[in-house]
Amino acid sequence: MVYILGNLIVDFLLYIEEFPVEAQALQGVSHVAIGPGGACNVAIVASRFGLPVTSLGEVGKDYFGEIVLTGLKREGILTGQILVNEKGFTPVAGVLVDPQSEPGYLGYPGEQTLTALPEEWREDLQSGQALFVDGWIEYEAMAGIILEALRVTKESGGKTFFDPGPGNPRQDNAWHCEAAALSDVVLLTESELARLTGEEDSKAGARKLLDNGSALIVVKRGPDGLVIYTADEMVDMPGLPLKAVDATGAGDSLAGSVIYGLLNDLSLEALGTLANATGNAKVLKIGTGHQVPKTAEIRAILDQFDLKVAGWH
Repeated sequence: MVYILGNLIVDFLLYIEEFPVEAQALQGVSHVAIGPGGACNVAIVASRFGLPVTSLGEVGKDYFGEIVLTGLKREGILTGQILVNEKGFTPVAGVLVDPQSEPGYLGYPGEQTLTALPEEWREDLQSGQALFVDGWIEYEAMAGIILEALRVTKESGGKTFFDPGPGNPRQDNAWHCEAAALSDVVLLTESELARLTGEEDSKAGARKLLDNGSALIVVKRGPDGLVIYTADEMVDMPGLPLKAVDATGAGDSLAGSVIYGLLNDLSLEALGTLANATGNAKVLKIGTGHQVPKTAEIRAILDQFDLKVAGWH
């Protein structure tokens, strides 16, 4: 079982025709969408690759919580361990996408009460294949819960995955460094790598994370592709010449494919090819949640550029 912990949110997406957005002005919106977002995107992609996936986290008993639960169930993801807070509220991300396909975020934190790793989650993690967490938290207590979950999974022999993202500017993100050290795989952008390690050179930054306990570093470079580092190898996957329409959720989609590839023992070359194709398949689609790529869409990208992923059938 693959566990995806935390960041259960709803994405409310608005595709803005022209920026800046100004008070009292009527701005054109070309597309509106609402659905599960955040770590739900990772869970959905991993599930579409055929992995058994359970989401762990907390939502409110509200309209947005129902969107999260219904959306995950629709994708075959187990939700029975998600805590539904009768008096809480589910976090929502207002996502504003500009004409260049780049997203900006407006965060509503919701209201959640979890302060420690529930014992039933601990028992599940002890028998799980893998745990994925990201670096976005709305409340300070969640950092401790994530770190404890990483320790439990790692001590039990499961694979641990961490995507720090930019972090929440309203929270102290120093815990990201400890989370990276507890993670077998760290997925991050060049700027996030520099923030975590203090190294402007990506190779030096990746080496620092590897020396600190991680086994595999995936550096996401947007339209320029990605680079994978291990202690002994480096695989550089150049970007593909495609025109992005929406970059929202591309990193999440890529993460889902990396979880699949690592658990199925793909070579680094195959893993990088699959991850690159998955990210590119996402940027061709508008939206997140149910709009993350399907495996047929990923295969179409591979076929378009005559790329092969040995070990993926």
